[in-house]
Amino acid sequence: MSIVEPLADQLERQFGSCPAPRRAFLSWVDDQLDRCARLGVPGEVAQRMIETGYVEWRAEQLGIDLDWENAPAAGDEFPNREQPSDQEREPLE
Repeated sequence: MSIVEPLADQLERQFGSCPAPRRAFLSWVDDQLDRCARLGVPGEVAQRMIETGYVEWRAEQLGIDLDWENAPAAGDEFPNREQPSDQEREPLE
């Protein structure tokens, strides 16, 4: 049995379902495993590389910008959210 499908299932459980067709997703996972093997990346490091790659690839598929330079300033993440009157906002330092 190939490790590709169990790894794909694990990635989806851990980071969310893949928006790409299943065949494309499995091909992507297989390519990542091949790449890590060619580079001689140790198992745990390879897993972290694949996980990070999946988060980035999935975000790209969903049109999510992961570039921190484009992220809203701290405190401005939810501009339409009202502060409850019985709570005080702690100052950001």
